[in-house]
Amino acid sequence: MRASSLHTLHTVADIRQYFAQRQQATYFISPSNFNMMDMHRWVRGWKNINLLDCFDGAHPDVLVIPDDYSRVFTACEDINHYLLQHPQTRAAIRSHLRIPGAAPDQALFLFFDAELERICREELQLEVALPPNKLVRHVDSKIVTTEIGNRAGVASVPNIMARVESYAQLQQLARQAHLGEQLVVQSAYGDSGKTTWFIANADEFAAVADQITAQEMVKIMRRVRCTGTAIEACATRWGTFVGPLLTELIGAPALTPYPGGWCGNELFEEAFSADLRQEVLRKTQAIGHALYQLGYRGYFELDYLIDQDDGTLYLGELNPRMTGVSAITNMSAFCQAQVPLFLFHLLEYDPRVDLALDVTAFNQSLRLQGAAGVSAQLILKYTPDRLTIVTQAPLSGVYRLQADGTLALVQPGFDRLQAQAADEAFVLRIMPQGEYAYHGADLAILFVNQVVRTPDGQLNAAGQGWASALKNCFQFRNLSAQERTQVEQAHHPVHIKGVP
Repeated sequence: MRASSLHTLHTVADIRQYFAQRQQATYFISPSNFNMMDMHRWVRGWKNINLLDCFDGAHPDVLVIPDDYSRVFTACEDINHYLLQHPQTRAAIRSHLRIPGAAPDQALFLFFDAELERICREELQLEVALPPNKLVRHVDSKIVTTEIGNRAGVASVPNIMARVESYAQLQQLARQAHLGEQLVVQSAYGDSGKTTWFIANADEFAAVADQITAQEMVKIMRRVRCTGTAIEACATRWGTFVGPLLTELIGAPALTPYPGGWCGNELFEEAFSADLRQEVLRKTQAIGHALYQLGYRGYFELDYLIDQDDGTLYLGELNPRMTGVSAITNMSAFCQAQVPLFLFHLLEYDPRVDLALDVTAFNQSLRLQGAAGVSAQLILKYTPDRLTIVTQAPLSGVYRLQADGTLALVQPGFDRLQAQAADEAFVLRIMPQGEYAYHGADLAILFVNQVVRTPDGQLNAAGQGWASALKNCFQFRNLSAQERTQVEQAHHPVHIKGVP
């Protein structure tokens, strides 16, 4: 394409107008719309195609494809195959009037594979506006993440990567690398702490030995007292745009059954010093540059770990996708006043556009103003280790916290931004009434306007109150023998952030 044919956007107002007038359709195909909440307000032609009816049919830009239980879902990719190949989805895609000369309609996935890429390209004439799946899978490995960080000058917690076949071998490797006796072991791939193991003795190793020894290679780290953080960014041909820095809540027993499991975030100014925010910005840009050199384009998320003993900032994890913090990032006060960070991802995949916006100025402005106000999200998973059926679940919408610690529905709906008072929350229900609840299943996400964690990363009193109030919105019953057989054949995991 000749430079003269490019549409140059100079300001935030130009970007807003461009997406308001856009002619192509963009389909977000995923179990729920959680990760891309509110994007329909910014992008003309945006459509969510989801399995879960989080809004009871009330969301105008969500097409729900109900589960017909004709297949077993073992991963989010399975769900996306089902959604993409359903007749209702194909009819909706065919019905969109494509303007001659306009850019092709787009598909977006939280998780996808090579076959989904082929179906989009060859059968539906959709552009997958994401890096190639093969590359995504490559950089998604915690082993590769560590190597990318090392090359970019962004160090991880002291570690060694090796195959482990016994506790004695693990001890020997740790001694050679001066990692100490208290260790954290991670597989290359894993979700929300399920493949992160904390090991300080032979008994703790024995409890998970079959999982560790089954891995071709694991990452063995020194265990540090750390505070988790999360930040999203977007690697583009104009540079790497960096979002607001968030705290991270890990392993709260009231929310998740996994000791290393992600279960919430906060966004507020006092959480981090100005110097730390600047260091995170610099390191995130370095990772973004390294990813772009590998051919990775667009959205990604990084977890950083802050050593509570000496303040050292370490690279924790790379998620090469939109993630479980995408909603809170894109609905932050700064991004609402400017533009959601994800719009830069869409611009990167639009060859008709050039961007004259100053990336450095945008990032510095966000660093200084991006933590204005207070917002947080809590991710409630089903914690018991038994199958049940949901007999009561909340409607998605705005709730008020009552004096007795319960939630009272103020208004059902899909607009998180309508809940702004300190005693108000927006509940996004994931697990509906009548669904099977299984160990680790996502039940609901609660968005509030309060600090919900202590400085050392535990739920504070307010967070405990919100978590308890949300949990009490659900009720369950045990399964009959016949229902237990049915759920073993048909239940499906729906994970929000990591690889199932």
